[in-house]
Amino acid sequence: MLGLLGQLPDNQNSSNSNAASPPNMSDIPMGSSSGPSPVYASRNTGSASTPDTSISDSGGSLSSGASSLNAMEPSGLQAEELLTFFQTQMLPYFPCMYIPPGTTSQKLRRDRPFSWLCIMAVTSRSSAQSRPLFDRIKHIVSQKLVHEYSCRDLDILQGLLIYLGWSNQQVYNKANVHVFTQLANGIVYEMGLFNPEAKGKHVLLCVHTEAHEDRAAPPSQIMEQRRAVLGCFLLTSIIATFLQQSDSLRWTSYMDECLRLLEEQQESINDEILVQQVRLQLINDKLSLGGFYGASSTSRESMRPSPAVYIRPMQAQLQTQLQGIMSRVRPNSQGYKILLLHHYNTSLSLYESALTKGAIASITNVSYEHLDYLYGCLEATKSWFDVFLSIPPAEYIGFPFAIFSQMVQNLVTLYQLTTLDNSVWDTTNVRRTADIIQIMNMVISNMGQVASLNGIDGDPGGDIFSNIAKTYQAVRMGWETKLDPTPLGSHAANSIPSLSVPALSEPPDALSVSDTFPLVEDNDWLADMLSTMDRNNKGPMAAIPGVPGVP
Repeated sequence: MLGLLGQLPDNQNSSNSNAASPPNMSDIPMGSSSGPSPVYASRNTGSASTPDTSISDSGGSLSSGASSLNAMEPSGLQAEELLTFFQTQMLPYFPCMYIPPGTTSQKLRRDRPFSWLCIMAVTSRSSAQSRPLFDRIKHIVSQKLVHEYSCRDLDILQGLLIYLGWSNQQVYNKANVHVFTQLANGIVYEMGLFNPEAKGKHVLLCVHTEAHEDRAAPPSQIMEQRRAVLGCFLLTSIIATFLQQSDSLRWTSYMDECLRLLEEQQESINDEILVQQVRLQLINDKLSLGGFYGASSTSRESMRPSPAVYIRPMQAQLQTQLQGIMSRVRPNSQGYKILLLHHYNTSLSLYESALTKGAIASITNVSYEHLDYLYGCLEATKSWFDVFLSIPPAEYIGFPFAIFSQMVQNLVTLYQLTTLDNSVWDTTNVRRTADIIQIMNMVISNMGQVASLNGIDGDPGGDIFSNIAKTYQAVRMGWETKLDPTPLGSHAANSIPSLSVPALSEPPDALSVSDTFPLVEDNDWLADMLSTMDRNNKGPMAAIPGVPGVP
């Protein structure tokens, strides 16, 4: 953990800090302010050395003490609008907490101040407003979890899950993601949420205990704890699967019980969505073997059983879950589409796991057994994009990290299927089924509309959605040079508008990423996306020039 913390830059001016880099502690004034009531109000402890960022045990408030930061907080009316947007457009994608109907922003701020702050930060459409809020989040986390070691706060855990859940939009530094992921896991372990029987055992090794440790939690808080531990597993497993550089929260038998009770005692449709998402991710976690064995990719591959052993049982399990989704969630609703995206992506992971080394690009000789798995991948990918492209671009702003990581996986897989060179594999049929260029054009067009449709305020084209559109446009140009013309009968791509990008004098493969994709060097998430695509174009050991630290 200390090693990861050491990766975070610490010599940046507050004027230049962003969500990818924590502010210098000295850049945040600690004095009192006369502005709006701060997010965290200090307590007079009599200690001159304790910074003004404490959390009261009764759910008090947090403070940065900086009037400039307070001025960046949303007004009362804006805060209500942002909270409503979070509840209706974002939380259903990752239901890590429950906010009862009728809860006002003021009440949420009083009861769960850190969660409120994180909600305001991820929903703000102004970079001038959100960046100071993200700086404050990192300052509070470092103060409470590192300096004070106050690791048993459900509000902090829920806030971290919100911060990480939508990290693709605001957190561009992998070190941040890894550190905050481990901090969230640490809170789960410290609170004993993964296994209540472990609570109290650590007391034998401690000199003193916290005064509030023995308080019995009310039923509503116990349900929130269950959502939090399930949400933490879901998020850390998704991040671990995508980045391949960290471990997810280890699944326990108690978490099985949490899953069962949350399904039986649902308070909203979001509980059903969370339960189904976790069940699908458990399949992904088993397929990757990482969360269960902590092994390297080579040793994991040697432990994987023959596809004949697990493919059909897992297919049956997925089909049962799909029927459950269809029967419990209203068709064509937001929650329905969310779960279908997770379902089809899990199906894709299942079929990919049956291929040599789990990658289509590594196949040299396609057997008839491989054909079944390849067509399974094609059907899953086509179905995923059918659902994804049915969602209006205006709703993309609510997408969490999970959806964007799935999009990368499905694009890469479809490109591999389109370019797989083997006599028994019909690539023309692949493009008739799901034309990668047509789909890329639609994704580019939709991503390019998100900022204007949602009134995102900032540098023109500087938001993550516009950057994705520009990056994908360049990737599409590189892919087009490797593909045959659009198959006969597929004309939709020509009718889809594409974004204007600077003309490239040579294919993207021959250029430095820093030249072809401006802003990518500062965005680890986009760099990882390009690295994934580039490796599958050139082979497993290929590198992207111009992006330090990206294999």
